[in-house]
Amino acid sequence: IDAAKSLEFVIIAIQLPAEELPAKFRTFLPTKSALADAGVDYIISVDQRDVFLITQRLQILAADTNLKLMGVIPLSEIAVEVSDCVASCLSLPHNRLDRVTARRDKGLMKNSVESSGLRIAKYARVASLQDVRDKMQSLSLNYPIVLKTPAGMSTTDVYICSNYDDANNALVSILGKNSPDGRNVERALLEEYIGGVEFAINLIAFTDGDNAPPRMLVTDVWKYQKSSKARYGQAEICLPSDHPTLLAYACSVAKVVGIRYGAAHVEVKAEEQLDDNNGSIFTNPCLIEVGARLSGGRKSILTMSAVENWNPFKALIQAHIGETCGVPNDINYLTPNKFARHIFIPIEKRGCIEKIELDTSSLTTLHSSALIVKPGDTVEKTTDITSNAGFVWLLGNKEQVDADTYTLMSSVVISVI
Repeated sequence: IDAAKSLEFVIIAIQLPAEELPAKFRTFLPTKSALADAGVDYIISVDQRDVFLITQRLQILAADTNLKLMGVIPLSEIAVEVSDCVASCLSLPHNRLDRVTARRDKGLMKNSVESSGLRIAKYARVASLQDVRDKMQSLSLNYPIVLKTPAGMSTTDVYICSNYDDANNALVSILGKNSPDGRNVERALLEEYIGGVEFAINLIAFTDGDNAPPRMLVTDVWKYQKSSKARYGQAEICLPSDHPTLLAYACSVAKVVGIRYGAAHVEVKAEEQLDDNNGSIFTNPCLIEVGARLSGGRKSILTMSAVENWNPFKALIQAHIGETCGVPNDINYLTPNKFARHIFIPIEKRGCIEKIELDTSSLTTLHSSALIVKPGDTVEKTTDITSNAGFVWLLGNKEQVDADTYTLMSSVVISVI
């Protein structure tokens, strides 16, 4: 909103129906009053993700207020598919419509990426335990395997299964239930488990005309620390120059799934090897997924603080209206001049929160923090991003961030009874 105001744009927010989403996702969506308080000029609320209705209301509002519509920007994962469809109806810049499903469905996403010759995990759609057995045999897979909701997000409904019972429990949790985007899941996605280290490569695509090739500018790279059950612990910003193979792979993935305008959040696994100086290099990237949107978890905000003279939100707007960002064309990536870390605060067991202490007052590199739960809340053990107790973001020199990380993790108290 601040970036749009600085560019002298009027802001229209399309509020998609929260009722379709699981309760834990609804809590992350802004209310109508919150949008208005933040400076949104017009708010259109719709009862369903209806492209015709959204387009119609935008056109009527534009006519009534003498506005010229310039771009449609997705600000959440559930808005990705709708944004491009609405933009196409309005003859505004949009990503390839023939790949709209490949930007949301993880199976169709892998279809597209595999067809371009890029490495992916083996996969199949399954509707039963017998399907799991049959597909594991036909794909020459052994446990562990991954079972997930095809159109999931935020690591929700992603299960690493080590045996038959794990697979059965995963299918019970996925099949016949609503996925995080509110749609019923008829078949789960079975995937080969890929080891290695997880990275997120964030970039913004700029395209000068529908027939021109997109320019991919890598804005920030993050390395994740995750548990054996795919639970996030930390994420830290990296120097893009250290990972040329990952950057090239991520840019190719974004192009393959049809991203031509706006942000791409590409998650990959890579193999760690030692170089001649006993340092780590990461090779042989393999796709986890790609989101046609900005990265979540305040990473764009951190990047704005870590990279000098860079505003990802302003660049996102410029990309979606068909403009460039002003970064010279011979620059392929941005380099941070500060170190940043995103810390996830998990809940270790199910129950009622008796006490929670997250003291950040002594942290010299504190950027921001957020607690999602409070005493008296009934909680589940953390399994995905949205079920964490809270988050802390640190920014500064690496040595001090490391020291503050130790101080923080040594003092967090979450008592569940």
